[in-house]
Amino acid sequence: MAEIAMAINVANKLASILLPMMSVTRRMMVPLPEAESDGNDQEEKAKRDERMVENIMKAAEIHLVVAALLMTVTFTAGFTLPGGFESDTNSPNKGMPILLRRAAFRAFVILDVIAFTCSTAAVFAYFLMATKSISSARTELKAIIRLYNMAILLQLLAMTAVVIAFSTETTCYRARTSKSAGGDPIV
Repeated sequence: MAEIAMAINVANKLASILLPMMSVTRRMMVPLPEAESDGNDQEEKAKRDERMVENIMKAAEIHLVVAALLMTVTFTAGFTLPGGFESDTNSPNKGMPILLRRAAFRAFVILDVIAFTCSTAAVFAYFLMATKSISSARTELKAIIRLYNMAILLQLLAMTAVVIAFSTETTCYRARTSKSAGGDPIV
């Protein structure tokens, strides 16, 4: 029962964070350019498209740094699990995470994997954008905008998952270090 309550609590936290972010995300998105209407201003459209690609690539540089940092932090968190590992040489669970059976620990691991996967996909999307930006064709501009919007969504999802994962890690840590009536840590 406690695991179900914990899962519902995590889902409610996620929903309370994601719903307000949806309106913010829409404002961050870059709209696709409109279809060409007149052939007279091709040079003007080409210059505007070039400026648009430059602006997107400048923003993508900053986003790439954030995505790479998220990827690094979540990768490291996967190896330094909360609660530590069983180190008793006589235990059949030697080397296993101590908090393996706790719902908060499982939520942490799942959210950490989601954050790592999303930030890694965002990094690849930014790299793909860089290769597409070499060409100045209008179809490439549309591809760059789609990749940029996808990378923003992935990065926001990764950041949300990291925040929730580390709040569950704090819950795991408190559960591990809280004292029972006998003075022993609760495991």
